[in-house]
Amino acid sequence: MEGRGWAVGGGAWEWRRRLLAWEEESVMECVALLSDIVLQDSILDMWSWVLDPLNGYSVRGTYQYLMTSVDHADRVVVDMVWLKQVPLKVSVSVWRLLRNRLPTKDNLLRRRVLHHDDTICVGGCDSQETAVHFLLRCDIFGSLWQLIYQWIGISFIPPESVADHLHHFGQLAVLPRFTYTFLKVIWHATVWVLWKERNNKIFNSKIQDMVLFFLHRQIYVFFLVKG
Repeated sequence: MEGRGWAVGGGAWEWRRRLLAWEEESVMECVALLSDIVLQDSILDMWSWVLDPLNGYSVRGTYQYLMTSVDHADRVVVDMVWLKQVPLKVSVSVWRLLRNRLPTKDNLLRRRVLHHDDTICVGGCDSQETAVHFLLRCDIFGSLWQLIYQWIGISFIPPESVADHLHHFGQLAVLPRFTYTFLKVIWHATVWVLWKERNNKIFNSKIQDMVLFFLHRQIYVFFLVKG
C-alpha cells in the first residue's frame, strides 16, 4: 500500500483543490478500508460482490440485506420523518438530526472546523453542545419542550436519544391514535424553530425568552400543516 502511495499523504491522493474538513474525513475512511488490500501486478482486477460471491450482485439481494441489517425500531423512526404535512426542508433537517449530521459544535470539532475551546453550548449552560444536549438537555433551548408538554397537557420524561424522543412523543399512549400525525408535526416544528433560534444566537447574538418565544410560535405548527 505504501509503495503505491495509498498511505496518508501518499502520491496516489492528488486533488485539484484543497479538501474540506468532511472530505478529509472521507479520505481517512478510504485509507482505512484500503489498508488490508494487497495488489499484485501479475493478477488482474475483478469485481466481487461480498454478499454473494458466487452469483454476484442483485437488486433483490441488496434490498434484503438492507431490510435485515436495519433495526426495526430505526425503520419505524425513519417512517416518522417524512410527513406530507411538513415542508421538505424541515424533514431534511430532522433526517440529518437523527443521523447526527447537523453542524452542532461537537460535529464541527470532529471535522476540525472548531477548536476544543469553542464547543460550549450556545445557550450558555456550560455544557458541550451535542445534538442530544442542545435539543433535550439545554437549560435554555431544551426548556421549550416543557412548555410544549404543558400545552398538550401531558407529563413526559424525555428518553436519552433524539430518535427515541421522536418515537415516543409521536405515539403518546395517553392520546388517541388520530392525534399521532399532529404530534409528529409538533415535534418537527419544535426541532425546526429550536435549530433556527440556535443559529440566530450564533450569527446574530440574539436569543428570545422561551416563554414569549413559545407563545409567538404556537401558530408555527399550523404553518407547517399548511406547508
